[in-house]
Amino acid sequence: PDPQDLKFALDKNVDKLSVLKNNQLKTAQINNLKSALHDLVDLLLSESVRNPKISWKEQVQKLIEYEMEDQSNNLTIQSTRKISDKVIEIKKITKTLTTPCLDPVVSQPRPDGSGAVDNLTSNKNLLMAGGLNKVFATAYQSCRVLDLPEMDHSTSNVQGITRNGTHSDGIGGKRFITDLKAVQNSHYYIRGIASESSCKDVRSSPLIYDYGGSPMVTNNSINFFENAGSGTDVLGVDCSAYISSGIAASGLRYKPGLENKAIFIRQTSSKFIDATISGFSCFENVTVSKNSSIKPGDIVGVNGHVVAVDKLGSDPFGLGLLKSAAECSSLSYKNFDIVISQSSPSKNGIGINKYAAKDYLDESGKMRTAFVEMGKQACLAYFENKSIKPKSADWGFLRHKGTAECLATKVHIEGESCTQKCF
Repeated sequence: PDPQDLKFALDKNVDKLSVLKNNQLKTAQINNLKSALHDLVDLLLSESVRNPKISWKEQVQKLIEYEMEDQSNNLTIQSTRKISDKVIEIKKITKTLTTPCLDPVVSQPRPDGSGAVDNLTSNKNLLMAGGLNKVFATAYQSCRVLDLPEMDHSTSNVQGITRNGTHSDGIGGKRFITDLKAVQNSHYYIRGIASESSCKDVRSSPLIYDYGGSPMVTNNSINFFENAGSGTDVLGVDCSAYISSGIAASGLRYKPGLENKAIFIRQTSSKFIDATISGFSCFENVTVSKNSSIKPGDIVGVNGHVVAVDKLGSDPFGLGLLKSAAECSSLSYKNFDIVISQSSPSKNGIGINKYAAKDYLDESGKMRTAFVEMGKQACLAYFENKSIKPKSADWGFLRHKGTAECLATKVHIEGESCTQKCF
């Protein structure tokens, strides 16, 4: 955005405030507020001044970091501190006006009609798992997809998708649908879907994996059926857009007092490694103990990918096959009884999927390390009867706290009325 356009828009609204108060506000007060708001705009857009080649997507991600008060690098910390100081200054100025700004109320019942916040915290982790299922069904416009068994090594690849070229970062591939009928007939979740009168026809424009892709965001609503232009021309989303959409659909805040904004789907996978560094104070890194391990809804992040735990067997890490802490180092992921929910390039670019971890982890060395290392810590905690909160710069398991101040109105997803009967 052009800084002068933003400043002009802010000035117009401050002037409206003055008119509404019958010009009771003094000129000095008005000018003081305008000046502070102008300074805030400059601070928020400082990254684009330092780096003129920054993309619009990177700029949005930087603004999100500022709002989260991200602690991942010194430059961001310094910028965040300046922005926070300026916001405090603006709040002090507004308190001197006859019409002060109001802080948002965060402890009231949810406006979506799902009940009072305090009544929703008994199954805290199920909020995230439920939100992801809502996204899953809505994206595919089908309840049936929730009943399908998780994918495993025997699930067939999608046909009709071609990877052609690499994105500008030199990492992610560009995927295109080159044979629509082949995709319709081979895609594990799309084949067999019958279009209902109230549902969008996803067979004609199927979602596949799109590196860098995210849903369209309009008026704080998420739309999987319009291309946001953040990946390629194909309809589809990447891993972080899917997981972040689940957070939004669950009505989960990243930190108290911060609105549940649809634009936050533009998080990156690395932000889900360490809740404290990322400023996600409504999340915490998972602690394992003899009687507590990972749970459905936990988010697992590594540099380059993020997934969520969907389902767990009675012995997720296969600890029953071991006899002592000395055997924890020999833990095998092939004995894991875990299902993950994600958007990934698996099966030739299938996109949003649920996958048996013991088979999926063959594909991803980083994610395999995360799950195996967490399993080893859970093993030690079990046999040594202690609590352990693993900490790594390369991977992390995050869990939402589910406390009243961390819950908010759920973000609307386009097409969700079609799948309301699923829940």
